[in-house]
Amino acid sequence: MADIQFLNVDLELESQQDISALVADLDKRAVVLHYDKDDTRQLARFEANSDAISPDKAINELCELIESCSKAALKQWLGCSRRTFDLGFSSGHSPKCFNEAISADTLLRISAIGAGIEVTIYAVEE
Repeated sequence: MADIQFLNVDLELESQQDISALVADLDKRAVVLHYDKDDTRQLARFEANSDAISPDKAINELCELIESCSKAALKQWLGCSRRTFDLGFSSGHSPKCFNEAISADTLLRISAIGAGIEVTIYAVEE
């Protein structure tokens, strides 16, 4: 039987403008899971370059990376139409009740950089 568990936090970005400087800055200390661009938009997805054991810790690591970006990259960050921390969880049969907390300080930090939160729950593979 599979257990419910936290998997990771992805930072998902979408912009109608160039975000190459932002991607380059984040690529120095994060894992670029996806970067795609066409004539109308640019999409990017990142993961912290560590084994964060909680959503709170992973979000704070990604916030630190964003806060340390260059001025040009931060300008591109502000131009993104989507700046989302996607918390990934694997569903399961136990425990009966499962939770992961995001601290008030982390929520303030997310708000200060203009990002949002999303939760993705992956089905149990049997």
